[in-house]
Order: sequence, then C-alpha cells, then structure tokens
Amino acid sequence: MKQRLLILITLLATGGISLNCVGPRTSEALEIGRPAPEFKLPDLSGNAVSLTQYQGKIVLVDFWATWCGPCRLSMPLLEDLQKEYPNELVLLAVNLQEPLDEVRQYVTAQRIRSRVLLDEEGKVGRAYGSESIPMQVLIDQKGIVRDIQMGFSASMGTRLREEVRKLLGS
Repeated sequence: MKQRLLILITLLATGGISLNCVGPRTSEALEIGRPAPEFKLPDLSGNAVSLTQYQGKIVLVDFWATWCGPCRLSMPLLEDLQKEYPNELVLLAVNLQEPLDEVRQYVTAQRIRSRVLLDEEGKVGRAYGSESIPMQVLIDQKGIVRDIQMGFSASMGTRLREEVRKLLGS
C-alpha cells in the first residue's frame, strides 16, 4: 500500500498523470481561437458578473465544485497565478450546480480569494463544454479562447503562467 501511494505521489509531482472529475459530455462548442461564449452569473453576494466586463484583461475561467478533489488541488495554483498578475489577469471561479450556502461555506473554510460565480443550473458549464472538472479556459484581452486545460496536473501552474506571458508579450 505504501509503495502504491509513493508511486502516485511521484507521478503527481512529475506531472505524469492528470486528475479530474468526469461528468457527462455536454458540448463541443468551445474552440481555441474562437470567441469565448458570453455569460452573466451571480457572485456570492448576488452581484451579476459578465465576461464582457473584463474585456481588455486576460480572463482565466475555472470550472469547479466543492466535492471535486482535483479542484481542491488546482485552486491554490490558480490563485497564485492571479496574485502574480493582479492588474492583467482576472480569475473567475465558476462553481457548477451547487447551492449558494454550500459554496459560501466552502469558500470561507478554504480561504478562497478568487471571484466565485454560481452556475446553479449549469448553463455556462454546458456552453463551455465542461465535461470534466477542474477545467480552465484562458481568454485573451479581446475575448478569444487561447487555452483549455482539463483536469489537474502538477505542471498546470507553470503551463498556464507561460500562456499568460505569451498573451502579455513578455
């Protein structure tokens, strides 16, 4: 048992495997190089947040749920990335189909600082084809999808950082 655990940890640390929580196939509409589907969702305070209000900034949309183990691993990496680029990058953490109170309690307990949005009916998740979570979609300053990451891997933070640098031209 210890040997299996050691192998799993080694594979995770080297990025040798990707972890995700899989759901039903929902859509194939999202494509790199095409405009990101517009959305408007409430945040935890009930304020409406839309993708277009962040035009001119890089937006990283993270689809997640409280019950998803790999989502718990990816969130700190994404929040660190947002801290590195506070003026250029906006992280929108879109919770999929969970009640407000449950999400709020989780966000407080985990000290999540991202802007958390509620997709209680899953419409935005379906529009983006989030068949597995976590799923990150990197959108450029003009609203074009530039990268799609499914699942968690130990190298995802580095990979996304490189993509942000490319979009910033540095």
